[in-house]
Amino acid sequence: MKTWPLWIAGTVALAAVFHILTVFALPYGIMNRAMAGISSQAGGVNKAVYPDRATSDSRGIVRPSPDLLYTACVYDVSDRPVRLTSPVPDTYWSLSAFAANTDNFFVVNDRQVRGNRIEIILTGQEDLVVEGGHPVIVAPSMRGIVLFRSLVASEDAAAEIDTLRRQANCEPL
Repeated sequence: MKTWPLWIAGTVALAAVFHILTVFALPYGIMNRAMAGISSQAGGVNKAVYPDRATSDSRGIVRPSPDLLYTACVYDVSDRPVRLTSPVPDTYWSLSAFAANTDNFFVVNDRQVRGNRIEIILTGQEDLVVEGGHPVIVAPSMRGIVLFRSLVASEDAAAEIDTLRRQANCEPL
């Protein structure tokens, strides 16, 4: 009796299961680990954390740039919306939001912001109406990460940019 066809079928089935687990589960595992690290530094969710400037040893953010100052928060919109606010410095600046599966679902940068301050409402509800005319972004997952980036183009401006980026906030509405 030839058993090698069963071995091949079993190996292919096992490979398919591992492939599916890797493709679908690994992104959530990566984000859960990142969210746990950021929220522990911030003291919870919907709170901003202002890490030190990146060095060659920094790994809190994937492939950090020493030319950027980062602000991060873990958002949780399961109970209520979250207000994202930040001054927009006179240098490159961006705000990016990532879903629980690592998908980047929203980005805005300094060239798209009118004025020197931004306020965005992040929600899990499609029909949320907010007074004040602030943009409302619907998150595809109840939890995720918001990352603010500010370019330090010269060391002379580093302290001023750091002061501004520490005013970025992520708080329940």
